[in-house]
Amino acid sequence: MNQRYLDYSLYNIWANNRLIINLSEQDEQLLTKELVGSYPTIRQTLLHIWYAETGWLSRLNGNGWDAKKVTEFSGTNRELFRAWKITSNYFKDFTSNADLEKEIQFEHKGEKFSIPTREIIQTVCNHGSYHRGQVVLMMRQLGISKISPTDYIEWVREKARGNI
Repeated sequence: MNQRYLDYSLYNIWANNRLIINLSEQDEQLLTKELVGSYPTIRQTLLHIWYAETGWLSRLNGNGWDAKKVTEFSGTNRELFRAWKITSNYFKDFTSNADLEKEIQFEHKGEKFSIPTREIIQTVCNHGSYHRGQVVLMMRQLGISKISPTDYIEWVREKARGNI
């Protein structure tokens, strides 16, 4: 069963990397241009994805929600991409050895919750997919047409072809 969740984590890394490659080809300032989306800029959207990965990973490791490295981040886009990649790899490493049924208990806004590790892993990967889709729409608003597909089925195809 861990393989399924490990695959989700590997897909998440693959999709993030494809998006990062496309974004790396753009002018640094383009990622801070205000657009229509859940967050006003591509950079803020990427920071949000990284924030969720970081916070959930911290919580899964029993450290509560700690995402200071994201909220205090002020580096370049290249530095953001590098740090986000590191977090995604740590998340994958956690997933490969995780007790998927372990209940993670936490409090949010005064309410107590308990969620199995497997559901958190899936949530983090789904969350990344959701916001990567928004980044793609933002890129299209900027007139960027060279955008690599990041759908899960595309990852499955690439994996089956031996390209991953």
